[in-house]
Amino acid sequence: MKVKAQLLFGSALLLSTFSATQTYAETTLSERKLETIVVTGRRDGQTMDKLIGAVGQVNGADLQLMGHVHISQATARLPGVWLSRGNGQELLAAVRSPVFTGAGSCGEIQTSEDGLPIRPTGMCNVNQLFEVNSEQAAGLEVWRGPGTVFYGSNALHGVINSLSPQIDRNYLSLETASNDYNRIKLGWNQQQWQIAANGVKDAGFKDDSGFDQQKLSLKHQWTGTEISSDTHFSAVNLNQETAGFIRGENAYRDPQVWKTNPNPEAFRDAQAFRLSSRFSNSNSGNDSNSSEWQITPYLRHSSMTFLQHYLPGQAEEKNGQTSAGIQSSHKQYLNADTSLWLGADIEWASMWVEEFQANALGSADNVRYQGQHYDFEVDSQQLAAFANLESAVSSKLTAEAGVRIEYINYDYQNNMLAGTSKDDGSACNSSDGSCRYFRPADRADSNDNYNFHLGINYQINPVLSAYSRVATAYRAPQINELYRLQREQQINPIKPVQLKSVEAGLRFYKNALSAELNVYRMNKQQVILKDSDGFLVNDGETSHRGIEWQLGYELNADWQISTAGAWAKHLYSNSSPLNGVSVNGNDIDTAPRYQGSAQLRYQPSERITAELEWLYLGRYFLDAANNHQYPGHNVLNLSLRQSFKQWDLRLRATNLGDKRIADRADFAFGSYRYFVGEGRGVLAEVKHYF
Repeated sequence: MKVKAQLLFGSALLLSTFSATQTYAETTLSERKLETIVVTGRRDGQTMDKLIGAVGQVNGADLQLMGHVHISQATARLPGVWLSRGNGQELLAAVRSPVFTGAGSCGEIQTSEDGLPIRPTGMCNVNQLFEVNSEQAAGLEVWRGPGTVFYGSNALHGVINSLSPQIDRNYLSLETASNDYNRIKLGWNQQQWQIAANGVKDAGFKDDSGFDQQKLSLKHQWTGTEISSDTHFSAVNLNQETAGFIRGENAYRDPQVWKTNPNPEAFRDAQAFRLSSRFSNSNSGNDSNSSEWQITPYLRHSSMTFLQHYLPGQAEEKNGQTSAGIQSSHKQYLNADTSLWLGADIEWASMWVEEFQANALGSADNVRYQGQHYDFEVDSQQLAAFANLESAVSSKLTAEAGVRIEYINYDYQNNMLAGTSKDDGSACNSSDGSCRYFRPADRADSNDNYNFHLGINYQINPVLSAYSRVATAYRAPQINELYRLQREQQINPIKPVQLKSVEAGLRFYKNALSAELNVYRMNKQQVILKDSDGFLVNDGETSHRGIEWQLGYELNADWQISTAGAWAKHLYSNSSPLNGVSVNGNDIDTAPRYQGSAQLRYQPSERITAELEWLYLGRYFLDAANNHQYPGHNVLNLSLRQSFKQWDLRLRATNLGDKRIADRADFAFGSYRYFVGEGRGVLAEVKHYF
């Protein structure tokens, strides 16, 4: 209760973006906060104080100070956000939600770069954030709650948006850290061209758990008299030796077990690239003759091979996608106080999935037979149109309303025998001869969806404003939910997940103090869950409510403190029995009630920065029946930076107390399972500007 009281009393946001030409002594925290630009809501800039919604932001300067080796280290200081780290670069995400698992879990939260989703609607991946160059990003923004009408399927609980690198000084950086971790980063800008690249070699702190990773962001900018373009090519390669769960109650505390890897055979190899060009035009002014537009054509490709070491038989999965599309929007100023956005998005994707099991299990379990389980392709076509209206009703009141209509069609082709037989057509050792895997015959599936939002922002006085927002969201079923089925499961009941949300917030900016408070309530219908028979069912309902807070305070010109935190309650409200037991009213597993962070920063000049960080994660249940739980943990980190004319020196120490923690815990297959958090670690960086 003491930790909870501390968390509730003091929480909030990392210090805002500030102008590179001004020092902390020259501007107040409030001024810097008011100048913060958020791009995630509408794919273009909005000031934080006018925002109708909740966004957490980590700016580029703070990303450089942290120098995160995993994106979870950066987002841990945002309220209501938890990227639960697996091994290497793996993760599961939570934004105003529990940590989602399963085939469609990645579809609950939209992952974007510069507002462009990095995967097609039907084929996301829970680990897909490693495909973004967050290590050199200009910033990270997390929109909490349903996305605006500028986003469609997948933006239910939020949008994680990485802002692509912006290199203002050429540099070369070398880093070395505990566990034979080494990284090189390059930033280069010459006239209209820019390169941001990095490469990592990590031996891993657990046995046989290292990875090699390379990322490249190549950008070109061109400005004409009326039209400008921003072209971005992004590529990533990952070769990872994956460490599996360790098992047994409190195994993460056992010095004989916590660094072992029970699955040295596990691996993940992945590649991805994206190419996009954003063309825009802007006529100055805000009268009825003025307008702005954006058109962004894009091309994406990704492929992945990994061992499903967490399942009996350890089948190997291969998947991939090639997709292309166009995002577009047009903003028309109807008058000095009113703006109307109209837009359309088009996307095409070709996706494929294969699963092959090389291992033979005993005859009693050969429903998981040796051989090919799945081999299918899906072509999708997606069309969407949206409209968004914003009007300054008075000098204090601004109102916004928007609606989006979206259509998606899947053309599915099965490249194997349809049904539940083995790949050669023979029967399995079960009562009816069926195997575990059901492959539907060729078919087409489509659905129409819409979402809307209504919101207002009211300026109560010069330092205090309030907003409220009502919104809906949806996500189309993922192709793995529709076509990668078990036994004689039916497809028709699987429908889009629907969400309704109500939220409100207060923002206060005055001199040295910045504060924000958000409250929300969300209800979901047609939630896709696995029932007691292992079948996917689409009749679940869940409820989500919470409070989030952010606070920044300048103690004086040199010292600042900032905190962020959340209280949340994520419950099963109506669902089919799980494992034969009703869980209605139970907490959803892996959903802590409390989480938060605090940073104490000393910055006497722009050349010297020291920051002590505290991260807190509350206890959470490990199963839907709420019979097992993880107690939570506290972690301290320290970052130091000294800047010279042509050099930067940085030192970061993580988990200062060398505590034994679990980055993720669950209870499955009759035992506790843990992804163990790293012990004390040190990272040193030398950066040279040229």
